[in-house]
Amino acid sequence: MIFIPAYPVLAYSKTSCQCVSFRLDDIQDYWLDSVQTKIIDTFHQKNASLTIGVIGNHIGQDFKLVHDVKTKVGKTAPALEIANHGWNHEDFTQFSRDQQGMLMKNTNGRISTLFGVTPSAFIPPFDTINSDTMIAFFENNFKYISADVSQDNSSSFTKSAQVYHVPGTAQISNLTGNDNIWRHYDNQHVLVKIMSDINKYGYSMVIMHPPEFAQRIQSHYANNVDATQIKNLGLLIDSIKKSGIKIVTMDQIPSNMQSKHYPGWLNAVFTWNEKGMISDKQVLSNVNYLIDKKVITSSTMFK
Repeated sequence: MIFIPAYPVLAYSKTSCQCVSFRLDDIQDYWLDSVQTKIIDTFHQKNASLTIGVIGNHIGQDFKLVHDVKTKVGKTAPALEIANHGWNHEDFTQFSRDQQGMLMKNTNGRISTLFGVTPSAFIPPFDTINSDTMIAFFENNFKYISADVSQDNSSSFTKSAQVYHVPGTAQISNLTGNDNIWRHYDNQHVLVKIMSDINKYGYSMVIMHPPEFAQRIQSHYANNVDATQIKNLGLLIDSIKKSGIKIVTMDQIPSNMQSKHYPGWLNAVFTWNEKGMISDKQVLSNVNYLIDKKVITSSTMFK
C-alpha cells in the first residue's frame, strides 16, 4: 500500500551531504582481532569507506591487524580513516583536563608511529565528554568529535568554534538488557534509518562494534567470524550504494555538504515510520513508487 500525503506538502532545502559514514569502534589487538580484520576487509572489498576508532594502549602487538590497517590507510578509494578512541577506553570525564589531554596525545603518538597518520577525529569512549574534554580536544588539534546523538550537545552536523560535531545516529545491532547479546536489525530497517537520518541531520553515522560480527559461544563472543552477519553487512553496503547514498569517512562529510532540495513528502513519510504508522517496507515502497512514476528521481533525494 502506498501512502502519499493528501494535503499539499511544500518542498524544502537544507544543507546535506546525502551520505553515510560507518564508524567501527573499539579497534584493539587483545580481543576479536580476526573479526576486526574481516570487517575492515569487507568494506575494502566493497570499495566502501570506513572510519575506525583505535584504542591507543592496546594496539601494536598483533602484526596481522596492524599490517592490514597500515596497507589500507591513506588511500583515497576506498578511504580508511583512523580516529582516536582513548588510551585505555576510559571515561574521559573522570580525569582532569591535563590528564585528558595526555591520554589523547599518547594515543595520537601510538597511531602516528604504527600507521604514519595523525588522527583529526576523536571518538570519546562511552560517549561522555565535558568542558575539559573539549579544551584537551583543542590542545591536540582535533577537528572532529563523534559521540552519540543522544549525548552530544550538537543535534545535527554543525561547525562552531572550528569543531565539527558528527554524532553517531544509527546502529546495525542493539545491545539490550544485561545479557551482553547484540541483537541485529534487518538491513531494510537500517537502510530506512539511514535515509531518515539524512533527511533529519543531513548525514547518517552508523556505529558498529567488533562483537556484532563475532560468533557467540555460550556466554561470550569468540574470535570467530559470524559469516551470516558479515554477509548481511556486504548486502547492506550494496543496498546503500544502489539507493544512491554515498559511503564516506567522517572527515569527508564536510566536503560533501551542499545545499540540497528535498520533496516535501519526505518528512511526512519518515515521521509516519518513526511513529509506527507505516513499516520500513512501506517507506521503501513509497520511495520506489514515486521514482518509478517519475514524480521524483533518486538524484533528487540521495545522490
